Amino acid sequence: MRIPRHSARRALALAAASVIALTAALTVYTSPAEAVRPPGIPSASTAQAELDGLTVAPESHNSSYDRSLFPHWSGVGGGCTARQYVLSRDGSNVETGSDCQPDSGTWQSDFDGTWTSSVSNATIDHVVALHEAWGSGAWAWSTSQRQAFANDIDSPQLWIASRSSNSSKGSDDPAEWMPSNTSVRCDYVKAWIHVKHLYDLSVDSAEHSSLQSHLGSYCGTGGGSGDCSGSYDGPATITEGRTLTTGVSLSCSRSASSDSRVSVDIAHPYRGDIAIALVAPDGTVRTLKTSSFDSGDDVDTTYGVDLSGEHGSGTWTLRVTDTYYGGSTGTLNHWSISI
Repeated sequence: MRIPRHSARRALALAAASVIALTAALTVYTSPAEAVRPPGIPSASTAQAELDGLTVAPESHNSSYDRSLFPHWSGVGGGCTARQYVLSRDGSNVETGSDCQPDSGTWQSDFDGTWTSSVSNATIDHVVALHEAWGSGAWAWSTSQRQAFANDIDSPQLWIASRSSNSSKGSDDPAEWMPSNTSVRCDYVKAWIHVKHLYDLSVDSAEHSSLQSHLGSYCGTGGGSGDCSGSYDGPATITEGRTLTTGVSLSCSRSASSDSRVSVDIAHPYRGDIAIALVAPDGTVRTLKTSSFDSGDDVDTTYGVDLSGEHGSGTWTLRVTDTYYGGSTGTLNHWSISI
């Protein structure tokens, strides 16, 4: 009967999924799933409005800057410092001790796309450097205001960064330095603008010009909206216990948007067996559907995906995995992407 067979299939599927998950955990920093970026990064349209409202003025008081004027890595609750909090928030499989210090995990430096399993190599970067903030108006703040700025875990001010990328950036603004990982540049610029907006910090003329240029180059006109799209037409067989990959090549003059869409049409007697992921041209993986105990058939769904920060051009790959070994085959009939 179908119900008992399905129950047995679910147990085997769960075991197979566990093996797959364990394998992924063991290889997470050589084949990462997806970058984790700080909260509060605005849309490109919001960032543009915020940039338009910033005061353009030369930096000042730089000679009187001292890092100690910004008390940093203060406690932010739960016995954690701001540094410890961000390492736990934005790391992968992080385990901490009673002192809140991470003992193990993996961390991605989105600035250069590198991963580390050593917490000592995962630094925390102030997206708007403390020295930059000082010359842009923080020289006039109270110590408590500077402390709040240096330990802000609620805005996109604190990023995990490799030692090399943190050192390379120093206190440079986007007119002088940009991340080598081009896929993060849109979010980096939007984060920079948003932090300056939140703290009413000024921008110098070169910085303002670069921010405006970068918004257009990496985030696309009007936040990357539009109908750049493509599709794949099957049929293509999804073999039990195997992964099917199919690609759609796009040639776009802009970046992808935060409200991108991926539509998938799959025929399969047990859709719970199916896991689906979208792989961007730069290799970033976004999970659209995980395997589950769903006993229904077929997948005919449109997924909303935030692809902001990704270049539109290149080959987008749909990765469909049948997580059950020895079961039923399926068919990928069609999938499409609109960014």
